[in-house]
Amino acid sequence: MKFRVIFLKKTYLYYAAGALILLILLIVLLSIKKPTPAFNYVLDNTTKKADLNGDGKEDILYIKTENNKYYLQVNTQDASLYLQPDKKINTVGTYYPYCPMRLTLKDISRNKTPEIFIQALDNGKQIQHIFNWNSNKFEDIFCSSNSIMGFSDSGNSKTPQFYSGTLGDIKIYLTNYMLIGSKLETIRYPQKDNFMGKDSIYSFIKYIQSLPEGEAAMPKEIFCDGLSGKDLALIGKLAGDNNTYTFQNATFSDNKWSKGGNPTEVTWSISFKGTSNNTKDLLKNYTVNVKLRPEGQDTDAFYFKIYSMSLE
Repeated sequence: MKFRVIFLKKTYLYYAAGALILLILLIVLLSIKKPTPAFNYVLDNTTKKADLNGDGKEDILYIKTENNKYYLQVNTQDASLYLQPDKKINTVGTYYPYCPMRLTLKDISRNKTPEIFIQALDNGKQIQHIFNWNSNKFEDIFCSSNSIMGFSDSGNSKTPQFYSGTLGDIKIYLTNYMLIGSKLETIRYPQKDNFMGKDSIYSFIKYIQSLPEGEAAMPKEIFCDGLSGKDLALIGKLAGDNNTYTFQNATFSDNKWSKGGNPTEVTWSISFKGTSNNTKDLLKNYTVNVKLRPEGQDTDAFYFKIYSMSLE
């Protein structure tokens, strides 16, 4: 009888130890968070929650698709408000699986109310919108057919700026703006070709578009030394998928700064349409997120170099 009691106690101990191990593993798995992209894609009907009208209460932004057209609506505590695009474009975009809407909430006015930034495709054209809360409604204060959108100084002591631009034949062209009150003002001053790493990103885009044939001709000057094998494997995957890659749009932002407020890290999220070289009607979105950091002198070409890459 005594032997039987001891045996049961050991069995319980084994069970308890096993249960404890399983609990620890569960806690570890739940604590691991997947990295989130810097700029959010809208793949289907979805919602986002944020205080969008400055009343201190959480609002709901609905992004809907009907007949493949995107529609945006904000439900506040008091009203349901449709976001009406400017008549010059008169659409916030059409849903395409290979080029979903990209939506960013960012406060560039520093009034604690984020603006709503949109990039999408419609009838073969890239479009951009900025909706700003003003006098109990959302106004479309900016619209364009540009393909590049960016932000700077939104997290340091300087005045935030917004950028809109295009991928040209020889470089990236950007125009910068400041949101003053409820009006977006153009700020005119010359930009260096290496501003926010745009010279490195231009070369990177052209390199991706050369794949798979141009894989061996990697522009090493745009990459930091010691780029990991995991990062380099991304290039091999894109080449191995055997697509023709076409640049669609990009969004960038600085997210780390020196004590003087100068960027020490810049993130670009770059969207490509991949058209299968085997099946021409097989289209897919490829979004490459890259991080750049400064190396050398700020007057150098390719001053910002790529040190990290990931594929969404």
